[in-house]
Amino acid sequence: MLRDHLFARTPLLYVLITWGIFVSLWPAPALGAPLPARLSQGDVAGRDLETVRQTLEMRAVRQQLEALGVTPAEAETKLARLSPDELHQLAQQADEIRAGGDGVGALVFVLLVVLLVILILELLGRRVISR
Repeated sequence: MLRDHLFARTPLLYVLITWGIFVSLWPAPALGAPLPARLSQGDVAGRDLETVRQTLEMRAVRQQLEALGVTPAEAETKLARLSPDELHQLAQQADEIRAGGDGVGALVFVLLVVLLVILILELLGRRVISR
């Protein structure tokens, strides 16, 4: 069985256990990077406004706005009336639109869980994949 083969009392097993303990107890170096310069409120608002404008220029967003009956001029006037907090929130949501949401992360998570379940079942001696 795979379990008996993996957990056999061999010198390699003892070396791997010793190595794992040694690596986990070794102090990690302080890994740091210089902090970016703090942006002023005006710089953040300008960056947020540019992000939202770039998102509004995307073809899919423009088509959806036209389907809802909003012209580009109306969108610009609404954008100019937003408070800095509302603009920042809209810019954060615009990044999600541009990236396509969190679908990739969820897919990777599901694949990892499936692989983990298969590995555990194989180690327990259950037949998961027929050969």
